[in-house]
Amino acid sequence: MKKAKKPEKKRVEKLEKKPRNRPTLEALIMRLCHEKGVGGVISPMVVAKHFAEGRKGDDAKAGTWAREVRNAAIGLARTGTIVIYRKGEPADPEKFRGIYRLGLPGADAAASLIEDDEEA
Repeated sequence: MKKAKKPEKKRVEKLEKKPRNRPTLEALIMRLCHEKGVGGVISPMVVAKHFAEGRKGDDAKAGTWAREVRNAAIGLARTGTIVIYRKGEPADPEKFRGIYRLGLPGADAAASLIEDDEEA
């Protein structure tokens, strides 16, 4: 008796690997920025810490989410929803490097640069 061949699975190439929880991260960034208000800025690690709260394993570490927060922030900055600040000045979301802060567009937030108390 001959076994029936299993149908071959079609390979689906992923052009862009979309990280999990992206909408939630974007919503969290927006909520924290709105809590600071126009003129206030937040650290991306504060976002990562808030996002990691209540998770288990490696997902409970804020550093696990740092890259995802950066990618979500870049996406929001491209649409003009938030501004990425580098050294107190608005930065190009395509080219910035190093330490950065997130804030709402509008008033001159670079002048006030309010630091968040929860930063590490």
